[in-house]
Amino acid sequence: MTRRELARCLQDLLAAHPDAPCGVLLVRLQRLRDFRQVHGFSAGDLLAEAACARIGAALRPGDVLHRLGEHEFALLLPKLHDHNHALLAATRIARCFEDPMQLEASSVLASVAVGVSVHPRHGDDAETLLRRAELALGAAERSHDRTALYVAGSERELVPYEWLQRAIAENRLEIFLQPILDLRNDVIIGAEALTRWREPERGLIPPDVFIPLAEETGLISGLTRWCIHAALRHAAQAQRVVPGFDIAINLSPRVFGERDLVGHIESALSVWDVAPSAVTLEVTESALMDDPGIGLRLLQRLRDLGLQISIDDFGAGYSSFAYLRNFPATQLKIDRSFVVDMRSDPRSVKLVRSIIDLGHHLGLAVVAEGVEDATTLALLRGLDCDRAQGWHIRRPAPATELIASLPPPAGDVRG
Repeated sequence: MTRRELARCLQDLLAAHPDAPCGVLLVRLQRLRDFRQVHGFSAGDLLAEAACARIGAALRPGDVLHRLGEHEFALLLPKLHDHNHALLAATRIARCFEDPMQLEASSVLASVAVGVSVHPRHGDDAETLLRRAELALGAAERSHDRTALYVAGSERELVPYEWLQRAIAENRLEIFLQPILDLRNDVIIGAEALTRWREPERGLIPPDVFIPLAEETGLISGLTRWCIHAALRHAAQAQRVVPGFDIAINLSPRVFGERDLVGHIESALSVWDVAPSAVTLEVTESALMDDPGIGLRLLQRLRDLGLQISIDDFGAGYSSFAYLRNFPATQLKIDRSFVVDMRSDPRSVKLVRSIIDLGHHLGLAVVAEGVEDATTLALLRGLDCDRAQGWHIRRPAPATELIASLPPPAGDVRG
């Protein structure tokens, strides 16, 4: 069944039972791809068929089961008591996969995730209910018990792909800069480049909306290239005011596989006449998870060009000594979640101290982000942190505005 047909079927069901709660359950077999690699492609089809039969056996008379694809099913449950009744049904579906299934001569275990939405609590029409059940399914795949009820407000703001594509192509994005403070000399020595997007029809679109969109649609390559050139152009302008002004640029893991990324960065440095040593590429540890070999080789090539490499959001991801040993980093950037709690949480202070000491023992500069008040800034100075950024120091501002406000240095403070 297609999703359009499913929506039509659900709308008919809602019209037939307008006053009774109706549950929409989306069920997805987990790790089917891995299963096929072990047991063979045809075994995957047998597993999906067996799963469909097992789900059907767990339903009430009057419940409707539709198969949407090779590993996904939709359940329409009319005449429920309330949303808890629907969640109970989801739990029953998940638990019926705790016992092995017999596939020809093999006995195999499979698991499912179940996302739930309920009419009228979560929507009055089929499209809304199906979209919200899909959101709940995503949450279920991340949860321990593999079931989730839609939570109001969990939708991510969406914008059309074409808008972002046009904004990149027509150079309608903007670079904001957030200053980075040298804590030993109390001077601004650089800034992090942050991409901002303002659409005439929507206004300011948050980065946590358009960056995932770019990563999911393949636009991240064009967005990254635009950001590198724009950031280096502003860095060149800033260096005419503050010689050696550092610029930090975030690299998405999604661009690591591009063959010409290093060449593009090298070319951009040449175009804007910016020294590689004045550029820091910020990369999260998760960037190395999908293919550590490719990621490490890419970062080493960038490091060989003379660029600085920062481990961004350190402490919030996959921090381990194994990665620190292999990561060609020059800098650690402490995740803001530790920094913002320093004022009220002694354990956070101890963790930040440990990260600073670790970074220094490895010969790395340490940057704290998320500095919101003078007390936190003073604590970081006392812990011998090298650099800091945050709203207490200065909020991000349009690049031209921030550069215009930079005071010429009294002398060389870098030592």
